[in-house]
Amino acid sequence: MKKILVMNKIVIALFVFTGLLLSACSSTRSDVHQIIDLADKSSTKGVKLVLEESDIQLSYQTNARIYSLHQSADGVRVITRLVLARYGVEVLDAGSESGDDVFSLKLLTAMPDGGACVEGFSVATQNLSYTGSVLTLGITPASVEHCLIVKAELYQQQRDERVFIGEFVSNLGRVDVYAGANEIDNYQLTVDKRDEIRSLEVSVAGLLNNMIFEGAFEETFK
Repeated sequence: MKKILVMNKIVIALFVFTGLLLSACSSTRSDVHQIIDLADKSSTKGVKLVLEESDIQLSYQTNARIYSLHQSADGVRVITRLVLARYGVEVLDAGSESGDDVFSLKLLTAMPDGGACVEGFSVATQNLSYTGSVLTLGITPASVEHCLIVKAELYQQQRDERVFIGEFVSNLGRVDVYAGANEIDNYQLTVDKRDEIRSLEVSVAGLLNNMIFEGAFEETFK
């Protein structure tokens, strides 16, 4: 009888351990402060900029899967506005772009890439092993790293003319996911919203850093 009780406890413990092992979870090493600190923000302080109310691509689609952000387009704009403020940019309300030297930022894309940007994951789960094991009840745990892609166009109002400055892109934000192999493709289930926000902040900061590096806000454009 004691042996049966011991075996039952072992089986229960094994199921609990397996459940914990296969529970989907995410994490991120993204830190927006580190990215902002890399930039020379002298050219962005005092810049006036309008965030355009435009459609934003929020999903990435492969042949078999769709990876969609938790955030709405408005949510992405709120995150972008907060990051811009940290660069000393004055974000104006839509419709204020009529004044000279006012910039306009049109967000085109804010989406996960399904792991495509990380070497070895050109298709997120293409090479996952489904080899059975005792501990995972036939399902091998898997991991993937999503890059958060943010793309935007920058314009400037110059003497009643809307001038295209350039298109910029960043995918610095990262979200690491660990889950069961049959859950790893479900972005909405496996990625925590807070990790997504932190990673989006980093990608937006990377976008601003690229603009600064390219001289988008320098006096030559003003």
